[in-house]
Amino acid sequence: MQPNFQPKDIVQTIKTLTRDGLKIADNASKGIDWHSVVEPLDQVEFELGQHTSVNSHLNSVMFSEEFNAEYEKTLPLITNFYTEISTNKALYQAYKNLKNTELDAQQKHIVRDAVKGFELSGVGLGGESSARFKVIKEKLSLLSNQFSKNSLKATNEWKKLLSKDDLDGYGEDQLAKIKTDGGFEINLQVPIYIDVMTYANNRSLREEIYKAYVSRASEVGITSKEFDNKSIMSEILNLRSEMAKILGFNNYTELSVESKMVESSEQIIDFLEDLVKRSKPQAQKELEELKTFSGIELMPWDLTYFSEKLKEQKFGFKKSDLTPYFPEEKVFSGLFLTIEKLYDINIKEIKESSYHADVRVLEISNKQGLVGRIYLDVYAREDKRGGAWMSDYQPLMNESKPVAFVVCNLNSPSQGKPALFEFDEIVTLFHEFGHALHHLLTKVKYPSAAGIAGVPWDGVELPSQYMEFFCYEYDVVKQLSKHWETEEPLPDDLYEKLIESKNFQSALGMLRQCEFALWDVKTHIYNQGTYQVLNEVRKQTALMPSVSESRFLNTFGHIFSGGYAAGYFSYKWAEVLAADAYYYVHENGGIGSDASRAFMHNILETGGGLDFMQQYVKFRGKKPSIEALLKSNGIDN
Repeated sequence: MQPNFQPKDIVQTIKTLTRDGLKIADNASKGIDWHSVVEPLDQVEFELGQHTSVNSHLNSVMFSEEFNAEYEKTLPLITNFYTEISTNKALYQAYKNLKNTELDAQQKHIVRDAVKGFELSGVGLGGESSARFKVIKEKLSLLSNQFSKNSLKATNEWKKLLSKDDLDGYGEDQLAKIKTDGGFEINLQVPIYIDVMTYANNRSLREEIYKAYVSRASEVGITSKEFDNKSIMSEILNLRSEMAKILGFNNYTELSVESKMVESSEQIIDFLEDLVKRSKPQAQKELEELKTFSGIELMPWDLTYFSEKLKEQKFGFKKSDLTPYFPEEKVFSGLFLTIEKLYDINIKEIKESSYHADVRVLEISNKQGLVGRIYLDVYAREDKRGGAWMSDYQPLMNESKPVAFVVCNLNSPSQGKPALFEFDEIVTLFHEFGHALHHLLTKVKYPSAAGIAGVPWDGVELPSQYMEFFCYEYDVVKQLSKHWETEEPLPDDLYEKLIESKNFQSALGMLRQCEFALWDVKTHIYNQGTYQVLNEVRKQTALMPSVSESRFLNTFGHIFSGGYAAGYFSYKWAEVLAADAYYYVHENGGIGSDASRAFMHNILETGGGLDFMQQYVKFRGKKPSIEALLKSNGIDN
């Protein structure tokens, strides 16, 4: 089960696997039943997926120029392989013929999805259109990797050495993170950046790091212009638009919608604009309150700082009051205990070497035995791309158990102290474990529909966002917390303040997420200049002007290198499902109840093996309501 973390000759390995895979696909195209058509391709997908997943993972978490050079050579091979498979007309016909054979419900659903996938991948194209389509797919894989690489390098390039006097407002915990032999060094890694924006009394320092952060990988950034992603973004958008038109769609958003639960781009826009309309009055009040409190003309680098101060005054605590109560060992034990009770499983850390000393190896089991394994990589590092994510190494298949990587960029231990997590970071951990459990707890043994595979993109975030809700439950917080020095759990008064503050400025947050999602959908409809579209969207969503240096889209990896293109709305769409699901479970017994097990059986175990919304209705008894999302965010309508 252990992935090979020292891959050798990755180019030759991928060449061999893809060459052999195409031969197997040709044989499968002559098949007449599930056994002879689908099973051989599942085996190919299983073996190739293991190698491509590890290579991609190592390139993200242990980046080096040497490995990346080899990794980039594999991208066209992989893209061409999947393009050849998805445009194989004989194989397409073989799948269509399967509709007339004896299949169970899961197999029927998988075949229907596969036929649709062929059609969306250009199987009906011929001649020049087919050749151009393949070129576009190959180019897009290379451009996405270059975008990610530029973002990482631009982030790593900026550093600033400071004295303690420059960091007035910092507590000892924040100082310990950045202490060096020569003083204190800040950088653009997320945990360090957030600390400056939250705690630094020095306004000019906040302005400097803010402008450095939002201008990364751009023509106006203070980092090297060689990392500018502007032309890459334009080329990616143009190629996506061209690809959609080759397939007969008006734009890339229309193509994206075809594989999702939503019915049209208009439905997405209506959904998001409705959220904006419902959230904006409260967001305006939240901003006015902040302006009055600050007593100054607010700039973007003031928002986090004064928000934290206002929150401190309103609720009688500050963020740094919480962190000593959340040392990583206690957080993990509480997280694991919560998951164990929710889903009747056991999580055990095992001693096993991995690709980095930071990585924890977790084995998940239930009454029947081993379920799967998670490789957990928590701390921020220079050679690791930013953000948090789950990726799969292998699905459930035959005797092989599912394996997942969970990656975050959180605080690490420093100067004799354990890693102390911000509460937001704990929410992130719960979120990513939700994804991992979706992958691991599957009962579907077909790689094309096991775990998150085959799940519509606007449903993928349901299990992760559902898990976030449990962070705030009283019993869960008690299990997560133990002061790293006194060993006391989080006091009840602090817990109450945490809950009271949960939806602090939630409407402003809602507008921000809707801004991203509307920009994404509309950019992929109109394919105009990225910032031109953003400026139009901001007329609806923004309550403060942006600064001329802002180029945050230039590092928006979700859209340009992370699979969320014309799909960022999925976070909000799935949040409706998650809020609705959580309130239902909470009202029907909560953790460990029949309702929570029903969520596991109908959503997690089924994965992409059956219609996702039908499974949700089977679990919940009805379709979800937007009111649940507004309620969970404390947005009063």
